[in-house]
Formats: sequence, C-alpha cells, structure tokens
Amino acid sequence: MPTMVRKNAGGKSSQDVREMFARVAPRYDFLNRVLSLGQDLRWRRAAARELGSLEFPSLLADVCAGTGDLGFAFLQAVPEARVVALDFTPEMLRLGAAKARRYTGKRGNVFFARGDALRLPLRDRSCAAVGMAFGIRNVTDPDAGLREMARILKPGGKALILEFTRPSGRLFGPLYLFYFRHVLPRLGRWVSRGSGDAYTYLPASVDAFAGPRELAGRMEAAGFREVHARPLTFGAVHLYVGYSAPDSAKL
Repeated sequence: MPTMVRKNAGGKSSQDVREMFARVAPRYDFLNRVLSLGQDLRWRRAAARELGSLEFPSLLADVCAGTGDLGFAFLQAVPEARVVALDFTPEMLRLGAAKARRYTGKRGNVFFARGDALRLPLRDRSCAAVGMAFGIRNVTDPDAGLREMARILKPGGKALILEFTRPSGRLFGPLYLFYFRHVLPRLGRWVSRGSGDAYTYLPASVDAFAGPRELAGRMEAAGFREVHARPLTFGAVHLYVGYSAPDSAKL
C-alpha cells in the first residue's frame, strides 16, 4: 500500500517546497522586495518591534527563515540577543550566512542552521521569542508546526507570525487581489528567470490557507494565550502575536 504524502494548503509536499525554494534562492531577496512593492522588510520590522523588553541574554528563533531577514530584524530590535535562523533549504541557509558576514564582517549573533518546522532542533523552553515570516502556510502540518513553536518557548515567551491574507476593503481589496493573482505570477516568472511556479503557487496557497480568525484559533489550540492578529497594509498581511503560558498556568 503506497505511503500517503502529506501536502500543504497549496498542494505541495515538504520535498516540493524545499525544491521550489532551492530554485528561487539566488533571487529570493530581490523578488521579495520587487513583488511586495518594497513592503516586506517593513512587515518584518513591525514584527520585531513586538519583541519589547526581553531577559538577556535571550535566544530568539526565526523558523522557516529563508535568508534570515526576520532574524536580522530581531537582532536590530534587540542587539543583545542571539538569533538562530532555521530553514530546511540548504541553498537559503548558505545565502543567509553570507548576508550575515557581509553585514557584520562575521556571523555576529545570527546563527544559521538546518531545521524543519515540524521537528525544531531546539530544546523545550529554550527561546524567549520565536518568529515565522510567511512560512506557516508552507508547512504540511501547520498545527504541528505551531505546537513546535510553543514547545521551544520559555514560559511567557512570545510567538510572532507574519502571513499573507486576503484584504477585504471595497477599494484596496479588489485592486490587491488582481495584482496578487494576475500580475504577481507573471512578474515573478519574468524576474525569477523561469522559476515562476513559486509565484503561481503563492496566491493559490494564500487563497487556500486559513484566514486571520481561523489561524488565531489554531494558535490557541496549540497552546498560545492572548492571541491577537493585527492587519498590515490594509489587510494584505496579518501579524499574529501569542504568548506561551507562564509557569503558574502550567502547574
């Protein structure tokens, strides 16, 4: 009897996702800037600002890190912290480590390591905060991925998740959806020099994935408390914030 391969909201297996990101890795950062119309770094900085005051020295995790832009934003917001950037695509990790050396002259406090969102290579209760930018939608078992994020958080630690959503505004919503579903895939195919399947997959996976209310509920089911979702750029993206239960709540 053949083994059933689990697939994500966009219909891709873990191997499909890894191979797709390996193909786009050389132009990934450039594509993010162009296709988001320059907004992607701003979204990551918004997430980093949610870190607030942390106990030092603090370990922060960037899961599904790609080339580490969320991790770099974390370090910019909390320079005293150490950041581990985890991804299961080696091509992304190599580019991220090279970026760290260019920016700091050494790896500094951002460390890149191979890690699957479903089996994070970190100890229980080891991180003060964990973030994921535009990755939960690509995970083949999002609920298990959320539980892994909760597992590695210290009591009272903070989870920060950025994910695309479908804006509902009467003016911006239709304009954005036209761009996202029709212009972006063509532009991505042209700029990425033939790896445009990733940018056809992007709007399809967003359409199929959970909306803000559902994803917030799934975070609560995974063990997070005080979960809230904040729209960014008229609702094209949402920033989800949740907390690990404090020690007193785990007794």
